[in-house]
Amino acid sequence: MTGNSNITSGTDWRRIAVDLLLFGGLAYLSYCFLHRVLVYPSAWLPTGYAIGLLLTHGTRRLGTILSGILLASLIPAVLDEREWSGAAQSVASASAYTLATSFITWWAYRKLLPTQLPLDRYTSFLWFLGALTLASFAATLPMLTQLPQVDAALKVMPLHPWFASVLGTVIVAPVMMSNRWGSLYLCLRKQPWEALAWTLTLGFVLLVVWHDPLQNLYLMFLLTIWAGTRFPLPAAMASIALCGAGALSAIFLSMPSPVTPSQLLVMEALLALMVTVSCYVRILLNDRERIEIDLEDMVRQRTNELQIANAELKDEIFVRQQAEKSYRRSSRHFRALFETASTPIVVVDEKINIRQWNSASESLFGYSRDEAIGRSFSTAFIPSEQRDELSWKILKLFKSGLPQETLETEIQGFNGSQHFILWNLSRLNEDDDPGQRRLILIGQDITEIRNSQNQLHYLAHYDVLTNTANRRLFEDRCGQAISSALRHGHSSALICLDVDHFKRINDTLGHDAGDQLLKELAQRLRNCVRKEDTIARLGGDEFAVLLSQVKGAEGCEKVARYILDTLIQPIKVSGGELVITSSIGITLAPEDGSSYEQLLKNADMAMYRAKNAGRNNIQFFSKDMNDEMQRQLTLEQELRDGIRNGQLDLHYQPVLNAKTGAIDGLEALLRWHHPSKGTLTPAEFLDIAEQTGQLQPLAEWICLNACLQARAIQAMSKNPVCIRVNLSSRQYNHPKLADQLGRIIRETRLDPSLLLIEIDERILSERHAESVLVLDNLKRLGVGLVLDHYGSGLSSLKLLRDLPFDQVKIDQQLLHLAPKDDSSRAIVHTLINLARQLSLTVAASGVETEDQETFLRSTGCHLLQGHRFCRPVPSNKLAELFARVKKEGSLLTDTRANLPLTGIFPINKE
Repeated sequence: MTGNSNITSGTDWRRIAVDLLLFGGLAYLSYCFLHRVLVYPSAWLPTGYAIGLLLTHGTRRLGTILSGILLASLIPAVLDEREWSGAAQSVASASAYTLATSFITWWAYRKLLPTQLPLDRYTSFLWFLGALTLASFAATLPMLTQLPQVDAALKVMPLHPWFASVLGTVIVAPVMMSNRWGSLYLCLRKQPWEALAWTLTLGFVLLVVWHDPLQNLYLMFLLTIWAGTRFPLPAAMASIALCGAGALSAIFLSMPSPVTPSQLLVMEALLALMVTVSCYVRILLNDRERIEIDLEDMVRQRTNELQIANAELKDEIFVRQQAEKSYRRSSRHFRALFETASTPIVVVDEKINIRQWNSASESLFGYSRDEAIGRSFSTAFIPSEQRDELSWKILKLFKSGLPQETLETEIQGFNGSQHFILWNLSRLNEDDDPGQRRLILIGQDITEIRNSQNQLHYLAHYDVLTNTANRRLFEDRCGQAISSALRHGHSSALICLDVDHFKRINDTLGHDAGDQLLKELAQRLRNCVRKEDTIARLGGDEFAVLLSQVKGAEGCEKVARYILDTLIQPIKVSGGELVITSSIGITLAPEDGSSYEQLLKNADMAMYRAKNAGRNNIQFFSKDMNDEMQRQLTLEQELRDGIRNGQLDLHYQPVLNAKTGAIDGLEALLRWHHPSKGTLTPAEFLDIAEQTGQLQPLAEWICLNACLQARAIQAMSKNPVCIRVNLSSRQYNHPKLADQLGRIIRETRLDPSLLLIEIDERILSERHAESVLVLDNLKRLGVGLVLDHYGSGLSSLKLLRDLPFDQVKIDQQLLHLAPKDDSSRAIVHTLINLARQLSLTVAASGVETEDQETFLRSTGCHLLQGHRFCRPVPSNKLAELFARVKKEGSLLTDTRANLPLTGIFPINKE
């Protein structure tokens, strides 16, 4: 990097030295052209060199230019040997003059032509001459005031400095701007003899001019024109400058002859004109040469373009030929495709008249090509309700410029079958005949797709069995009805109903009969409501009816009553004839709610209220139903928390031997220690547990804890004490009952004979055949079986005969009536005698009065249980119970009702 910098620095100094040497040489030469009378030289050559440097290098050589001008101004002052003050004034004047002329010329020219040199175009040279002339004149004006006071003849020469600046510039500046010495050397090599002839002629003309400048100066014009027209631009500019400098030298060498300042000014002007015109001619010729070259290049380029275009034309002709072949081939393929296509293809005109008709169209519609062409496609083959749509779409394609459209139509085939056809309508552009506009219709048989879509839509919105709406469609219809009711101020109703004891029908007559019943039920519902109403099957045997517009509760009740009366009519099924009842719940919108979910919940609550009210009746939704539902939901969550937090406990009520008063057994009774409501009996929460699926885990918990506590009870009592556990209907019907009970007995290691299972007689009467198998499985475990609520059913005798029970427990309702009612007394007496005859132990629960106890003793009842003897005892108080029994000996003493033990337990129903 340092070496390159040194090389660059050395080159710059050499260039500066050369420039300063040239400035000094030109200034000395200009001093030689000084008239003895005039103050200024006839040609001030440093101005031309300064302008040349500015135009070629700009301000990058500003320091060299300023130094050169100063040097050039010093030389004449030194050569004149003037005094110091006069020399300084001369240097300042010459420097200011040169600087002003140079920089004004450069600035004015660059303002007009920022990028071109004066020699590039003849117009540029003319602008350069104009800028030079104005700049010289502007620089000359301040100098006119400094002219010395000589004779009057010199006062007429104020333009001498102007011509001196112009002449010096046109001699030197063109040479500077065409500084291509290689071209000069090439000219000498190519035209040596002509250059020699010109040089000799120059010498001769200079001698002639030296002899008589005024008469022979014009001969120099011939040489400048010769050089301008024959030599290249750099050689011509150098030759013209040489002629100008030589002519000035010849003029001043002849100065001893009398030449006045006026004559000298004329010769300067003539010489400046000859140099300028010769340069202008050379530039014109150079422009012409350039134009000729550009024209030749343009012609050459155009020729190449024409050749390329000709080749492209040949290629295009070839491509067109190939395209025509391809078009003919494609046309054949299109005709073959058109004729052999399996889809109908029809071409129609603006009037929808058929113009082309393929074989698939013949097969579909039954018309040959000759019969179809000319017919109106819409009138002959499109259904009347879709003709306007077809006409509108065809008109839209022709008028709007759309490329294609689609239309789906349903048509009847030649064989009478119905088809769904999806037509793709596309406009055919007839380039050869724009007046003949055509439209092609390509049909696609989507019959199977449409049927599948219709089937999917049906399956998504309708119940397949009953052909009624499903939940999804019903929800949508309800939403529309609610919006309409809110907007127009009328009422809508939602009715929920189901078949009472439908499960029993399925179990006894089979599912086919159940399906037949549901179909008939849906048809009867359709006959009871209007067409604008909606019937839906929500699931199983549950139906819902939407009455879109009704006249309040009276209108709803009228429709519901009609439905209830219609459904109760006998229905014939495969297994016989049925008479069914239903429970109906009704809610109104927007009075009871403004959303589908809310209305459905309300109607469902009203329907279950109808079931609880005895079935086969109508219930309207009311606010208390919602409150009850909220209470049940709260109780459900509290029950879950209670099971999780250990709030459940088992209470035990003693079962006493009627003769000895000893504790024969303990019945396990579930209690819930509610944190805010106190101790709750199963009657208050078992229904909630059953509805929410918590009953089965709860029953397992009871059995497990009862068996665990049974082992502890045996340790408390000196005699074996049986633990009695009640089975609910859901637990009894569980298929894994015996397995679960056996697992609990094994886990707790309890003697199974100490466990008695109490089963409600009403459960057994519904499923007698299965009960035999279930009870046999339980009996194999070794547990005892107790028939609870003995006497409440109608099949007691059959149950006692066929089922393996060990004990029976008299129904409490019969027991409470027996002391006062003779019939009830006779029934209870008979039931006890029957059980005793079958060697069954008889127990009675719910003994509360002395009369009941006396009656039971008189009938021979073996075991007694009730509040008369002892209320249910918490599990943590059993030890105290057995301790008191051990101390008192029996709970049948006269003081049994005043035992301190019983007073600590609340009186609750079982």
